[in-house]
Amino acid sequence: MQLPLIVVHGGAGNWKDERIPVGIEHVEKAAIAGFKVLETSGSALDAAEVCTSYMESCGQLNAGRGARPNSDGELELDALIIDGSKLDFGAVGAVTGIVNPVSLARYVMEKTDYKFFVGNNAKRVYDQMIAEGYREEIAEGDLQPADAPSGDTVGCIVVDSDGNIAATSSTGGIKKKIPGRVGDSPVMGAGAFANEICGASATGWGEHIMRVVLSRMTVLYVEEGLDVTAAAHKGIKMFEEKTGSKAGIIVADRSGNYGFSHNAKAMPLAIISRELKNMTSHACRE
Repeated sequence: MQLPLIVVHGGAGNWKDERIPVGIEHVEKAAIAGFKVLETSGSALDAAEVCTSYMESCGQLNAGRGARPNSDGELELDALIIDGSKLDFGAVGAVTGIVNPVSLARYVMEKTDYKFFVGNNAKRVYDQMIAEGYREEIAEGDLQPADAPSGDTVGCIVVDSDGNIAATSSTGGIKKKIPGRVGDSPVMGAGAFANEICGASATGWGEHIMRVVLSRMTVLYVEEGLDVTAAAHKGIKMFEEKTGSKAGIIVADRSGNYGFSHNAKAMPLAIISRELKNMTSHACRE
């Protein structure tokens, strides 16, 4: 696979059959949006943020506008962005009143002395970000689409022409979760991981993904010599053996090799490289 490369997932879960094409449509659009950034000399981080922001804004995936409400009917969002070249990250959890938590996570990484903000104080950091002009505020609009998304979490891996890797994860979490619950998505090494060698982004039941730090372990398998496809399968096999739960993972290394695996019903996936015409997408059914 030739660089640059973007791999996007729309969440592994018990997708309704009629919703799978919708998931594929929006991961494809997200991949194209991110790739256009790379074509105009944007960084891997820039492309990863744009790709993820699209999925948060579209209202058709379990992130941003399309997130599942908690038991109080409120959208609490989690997100993580990682700069693999610097082994750096920013994260937010249980943040409300915003559409694009991935942009806030990037602000946390680049413009604060910290790595992780949660709840009302994360919203305070968001207000600071907007006041400083780091990003423009986006109106929340309709909070929930008529047909709730079937997937769990969105994320991507971007490898730019120089082999720099960025990874993201963003979610609204489990439907009707208790307020304040935070899953794996914003947890470095669980929801996503990237270093100078490889990146991974996971999706599934967060409490179980955190138990085995799925993304970090899958990247470790690559560091130990497995190819990315074998590492993805080994990661999901290990996850299932240890937890008995469902998850999915995407993986990409600095050379543009990619792999994926899951044990859920479906995981909409899009891969794009080199030119916009070089796009592949999958329903990835079990």
